Amino acid sequence: MAGLHALGMVDLLSACTDRSAPLTWIEVGSVAGPEAAVPSAALRSARLQLVGSGIGSVPGRDFVKELPRLASAVADGAFDVRARAVPLAEVEQAWTATAGLADRIVFVP
Repeated sequence: MAGLHALGMVDLLSACTDRSAPLTWIEVGSVAGPEAAVPSAALRSARLQLVGSGIGSVPGRDFVKELPRLASAVADGAFDVRARAVPLAEVEQAWTATAGLADRIVFVP
């Protein structure tokens, strides 16, 4: 998957009409793998900025500030959130029953 990641970056940069304008690539999650390959041509040919999106890359106070807007957007259907609430008491059953499913499991008390 890391190869696909690099191809997408090169495709995006190739489509830019003004390579002097800053372009921020935000790495979200690790579905494509544990490493993010960056083609050296991308770094030489554009004003590319790499930013992470995990815990630690954004101060907690900024997360807290944005939570009401994020919750509202999710409630309004602006995001396709594939999550399923499961009672915490059913953690063992959910652990084995959800192997291979794309939905995220959210355990609730």
